Amino acid sequence: MNLKQNFHKQIAESLFPGNRSEEKACLLRRFAPENHPDNRVSTHKAIAKLMGEDLVVYCENKINQTIRKVIEVIVQRYGEEMKGDGVNTEVLVNLKPGGKRDKESEQKISPWKEVYKWLWNYKFLRWIDMNGWSILKERAKIAPNWLQFLTKEEMASVQRGTRAVVLPPPPPAVQKITPTIPAEKSLWMVIYLEFDNSQLLLLNRSQDGEFLLCPSSAYAPHPIIEKPPILLPQKDSWADQDESKTNFKFGKLVKEEFLAIALEKPVSLPWLIPREEEALPEWNAERLKELFEQLEKQDNWQVFYQSFEVVEK
Repeated sequence: MNLKQNFHKQIAESLFPGNRSEEKACLLRRFAPENHPDNRVSTHKAIAKLMGEDLVVYCENKINQTIRKVIEVIVQRYGEEMKGDGVNTEVLVNLKPGGKRDKESEQKISPWKEVYKWLWNYKFLRWIDMNGWSILKERAKIAPNWLQFLTKEEMASVQRGTRAVVLPPPPPAVQKITPTIPAEKSLWMVIYLEFDNSQLLLLNRSQDGEFLLCPSSAYAPHPIIEKPPILLPQKDSWADQDESKTNFKFGKLVKEEFLAIALEKPVSLPWLIPREEEALPEWNAERLKELFEQLEKQDNWQVFYQSFEVVEK
């Protein structure tokens, strides 16, 4: 799973549909991600040689013209979006690809480099924000009842041993029915995943926002699964101080979605360290980008998804 390559290919296909075109080959080569081998190629002429391999025949003398066409198409499609990000699109389409001196800054403006910066510093993050959740969801494994919400009475019966934590898988006809959460109830969350000594990341998305439940000082300051089941809120969490007020409580009749990521090798990022200043961390495009970069470095991680409808009972 390489997020940058997926984004790059989607942009190229969106702007230049079809298998072969000079502009598409140029976009794929010259505007490749910063960690791509093509970025070690410094000159447009060298890029033109690579494009010749893609297209079988390509005239190197046309490279500046081709780059200019690519810039024009990008500005035509995303011009308003680029302006909103502070990009001077008129300068980009009116300058020659070689650039010229900006009298105010006395710096050379390179149109393709300006477009490159926008593509990877702005458009890519926006694309992650729109697609990151669905990419993880598509990778999710089917595991019925891995996530449940229990009332105080149900939790008491679990602790007494008179109720099983995890119910048997429902019949096939019932599996298609979205499970429900009772509104305005103080609830415990029970997670049953068979991953001993693994790091658990638990993401939540609803109309109220997008939050990281585990790890967090609000619900789960200890993200390592020692053995299942995992109960939230955990001891020593902010929510554990007064369960009548701070256990999970859903007041709006909306859809609540949850993604759990189990990692054999824990990832370390600043926003994954529980802290009181951000008791319930929000996850955004930048943070999701950082997480994907860490996930791409390891193979042994799994995703689980579950949604609930909050209903009145």
